[in-house]
Amino acid sequence: MRFLLVLSLVATSTFSFSQSLLPNGGFEDENICLEYHVNCAPEGWISSGDAFANYFKDSRRAFKGEHCVAIEAGFSRRAFQRTFIRARLICGLRKGHQYKLEFYVKSIQPILDSIGVLFTSFDFLFGQKKLQNITPSFFVRPANGAFVKDSSWQKVSISFIANGDESFISLANFSKRDINGETNIYMEKHFFVYFDEISLTPLDRKESLCFGWQRNLQLIYEQDERHEFLRQAIRQNKSDPPTVLVRPFTSMEVTDTLIVPDVLFATAKSELRVDGNRMLDSVCLKLRTKRIDSIVVEGHTDNTGTIQGNEQLAVDRALSVESAIRQRMLMPALIIITRGWADRKPVADNSTPAGRQLNRRVELYIYMKE
Repeated sequence: MRFLLVLSLVATSTFSFSQSLLPNGGFEDENICLEYHVNCAPEGWISSGDAFANYFKDSRRAFKGEHCVAIEAGFSRRAFQRTFIRARLICGLRKGHQYKLEFYVKSIQPILDSIGVLFTSFDFLFGQKKLQNITPSFFVRPANGAFVKDSSWQKVSISFIANGDESFISLANFSKRDINGETNIYMEKHFFVYFDEISLTPLDRKESLCFGWQRNLQLIYEQDERHEFLRQAIRQNKSDPPTVLVRPFTSMEVTDTLIVPDVLFATAKSELRVDGNRMLDSVCLKLRTKRIDSIVVEGHTDNTGTIQGNEQLAVDRALSVESAIRQRMLMPALIIITRGWADRKPVADNSTPAGRQLNRRVELYIYMKE
């Protein structure tokens, strides 16, 4: 049995990339700093300002969860006083591939169109230029329309093509204009912009996290310097920044699809016939030599019979195929997702016997690492 590469089926599948290429995008994981031994900053993200002041643990302030972070976009008493936040990417981006950056942002002041995103191949903590003298990779824009001039959370969604040298991301006010004057907030001189739920994902559903991403994330989390220890590290390395080791690029998944037709099951039952078991014997023998990421098994029926009966048969047949694959693959950690669609995804006309037989099937989507 040969595998068929079906890209259109992958596009309609609900199985997709779910892990962001950025660490701790919701800021829920707390860093224990080396200096004070308290949880005063998020893991994975470093602020050029005071981590105590710009890391908030308040579900009423956050968009989701308990935490969010802020940058200082301006200061009413000193020109061009700004801070930024930066993080290292878990994996490198593939040159020429498209990615989507999404996050939520808010500010009491109408200054969100001054906020930019900067991707760099070097650690921006050791950058020499002032923020107002830097052109960002792009300025943020709302997912729909224009930014609303109020203090509510607003979604930013940006799609872009990677250069292939992106290692760090920084968020800051990159406007050449200073933000100054009164903040109109009692006893507050800073112009804050808040961020939450930051994610970076590939638009290609066949693209996934790089090999060894868990170790990369661990190394990111191990950077515990904050406050004065961080300022010392910046002073010591600013003139001669440490070499940045290039991270592996994201992996590409090779996706095959396989159809188990109705004739390989007992009539109106979930049990596989002898020929069905033989087919899965052959398939699994080939799969053992491949680097499988996961398998999705989807059961389908025609539109005869009861709705409840079709739903149950679709699920049972998918589970039957899953069980057969697990028995043959002997891979306890293998991810297999099962779904039952009943008659909701026909591939042929249910008004004819031949069409109904084509609709009674189980489809396997096999995701393999590049």
